[in-house]
Amino acid sequence: MNTPGELQAGSPLPLPLLEHRQEQAGGGGDFEGAAPHVAQVAVEVFSGDELMALMSDPSASVPPSPPATPAPLLFAAHQGVIAPIQVTLAVVVVCVAFLAELYTVPVILFAAAGVAVMSVAYMAQASPRIVARLVMLLVVCAPTLRVVDVLVRSPAALIDELDKLEDARLGMVALFVAGGATFGAFSPSTLSCKCKLRAAAYSVCAATCGDSIFRVRMGDERMPAFAILNGALPFFAAVLIAHGASRQLYQARLPAL
Repeated sequence: MNTPGELQAGSPLPLPLLEHRQEQAGGGGDFEGAAPHVAQVAVEVFSGDELMALMSDPSASVPPSPPATPAPLLFAAHQGVIAPIQVTLAVVVVCVAFLAELYTVPVILFAAAGVAVMSVAYMAQASPRIVARLVMLLVVCAPTLRVVDVLVRSPAALIDELDKLEDARLGMVALFVAGGATFGAFSPSTLSCKCKLRAAAYSVCAATCGDSIFRVRMGDERMPAFAILNGALPFFAAVLIAHGASRQLYQARLPAL
């Protein structure tokens, strides 16, 4: 073993680490018996200058820990791009419903109120997943309400409603396109593709059934072709286009985050 003079000179010393481990394995003992061994290992491992530096600044031997990086908020980043577009489309739905005076139609009034609540929920920073499921419930309930409305309302009221829709044909198309794009723009991380497409398909089928019942009750040849061409098809096409755009944006942002 080297002398303290050699330690002060700063020369590195050999490390009999194997012998020291064998001594510790065979010795056991208490803390007082192990203290000389610890001191001996410290002297043999470090040179004199390194030992003095370690004793003067113990924190110097501890490497700095890397800064903690938070997990990427993929959903928040993607939804931050989609949410303003959806709010804008919801405002379009509400404005068209009132400007074209379509709010007298119960189904359109129900849908306009639903998308208005959705925009308020977004501005109030509600959970996007909850908002998406509420809008999906709106998409499912609105055509179901249409079927009930056609069955229970008087023929005169239904004919007046159809005449008003025919006069506001462009407003009706714009309303259904904006509503379908609002629903289709939900991110796949917010609303699964299967749920979204199934809800849209059910909405179109239920609305077509209601319009067919209208034709049977009223005998009006304008239905169901008028409702399908100006309502169901624009809505479903807007859902598919917005869904494809939202999915591409989601996949494009995935590697970057």
